[in-house]
Amino acid sequence: MRPAPSIFVLAAWSLLSPAWADTQLKAPPALQQLIDTGQCKACDLTGANLSGMRLMSADLSGANLRGANLRKTILFRADLSGADLRGAQVEKASLGRVNLSGAKLSGLDLRGARLAHASLVNAQLDKANLTGTMLEHADMRGANLDGADLSDASLRNSRLDGAVLDNTTLKSADLRLLDLRKIASLRHSDLSGARLNKVKLDGLNLSGNRFVEADLQQSSLAGANLQNATLVRANLNRADLRDVDFENADLRGANMKGAKMKGIRLQSTKLEEARLSGNLTASDFSNGKLARADLSGANLKDANFRNADLRQANFTACNLYGADFSGAKLNRATFRRANLRNVVFTDADLDGVIFEDARGAPKPK
Repeated sequence: MRPAPSIFVLAAWSLLSPAWADTQLKAPPALQQLIDTGQCKACDLTGANLSGMRLMSADLSGANLRGANLRKTILFRADLSGADLRGAQVEKASLGRVNLSGAKLSGLDLRGARLAHASLVNAQLDKANLTGTMLEHADMRGANLDGADLSDASLRNSRLDGAVLDNTTLKSADLRLLDLRKIASLRHSDLSGARLNKVKLDGLNLSGNRFVEADLQQSSLAGANLQNATLVRANLNRADLRDVDFENADLRGANMKGAKMKGIRLQSTKLEEARLSGNLTASDFSNGKLARADLSGANLKDANFRNADLRQANFTACNLYGADFSGAKLNRATFRRANLRNVVFTDADLDGVIFEDARGAPKPK
């Protein structure tokens, strides 16, 4: 058996590293085991100073590392599954391919950490600061990210099945190409400016989320619930929006050109200056706000625009056969070359409306 460190060795360590010496005095066997072998499964290393240590492939599974100093510590491929790292300092630690499955990381400051290929399965990351963190190819299945800040984080090729992303900040995060259809939940979260190109969000409850200026080009949102969501100036070019519920959503200035929109629900939706096109047959825009919206070229057969605000809206070359504009505000709207056969304009405000070359235009009173 290795003899216990002498009082002289401990004194020397206290001069070089007071925090380390303090930990050594509290729990010398555990820390000595880690120093000697690089392994310390289920050890109590509370508050230990492990700064700068080389712990590659170390087994620290189940260890108590609360408040430990892990600054610049090399933990590449280390096993920290089930470990408690709450309050630990991990600035500039090497965490590539580390196993943090089931680890307690609540509230941990992981800003700028490199966690590529890390295992975070069922990890507790609620309220953690993951700003700018590299999480590419990370396995976060079942992770709790409630209230976490993932602004500017890169999550490309990561796995998030069963993860909780409620109240999460994902501003300007890179989520391109991810399949998020099997996440546990994504509610009350901020994805403003996030890169969501070709992301699969089909059928999810996304009500109330913020997607301000988010890039959702070619994303798949079929059947999703986006009631009360904020998508101001979001890019939804060529997105799949079939059967999406946008009731009371804010889509002002959004680009929806080329999107698939069959069965879309847009009641009471804010669409000022938005751009829409494609097949919008029988869509419900009743009570919507579409002032200065561009719907040119869209198929709006049998669409419902009752009581909608359509001032200065552009309906150039639209198919509006059978559409209902009863009670709508159409001041200075443009219907050039539009098909207006069987369109209902009962009680609509047509002041300054342009009907140049439109088929079936109402006769001036």
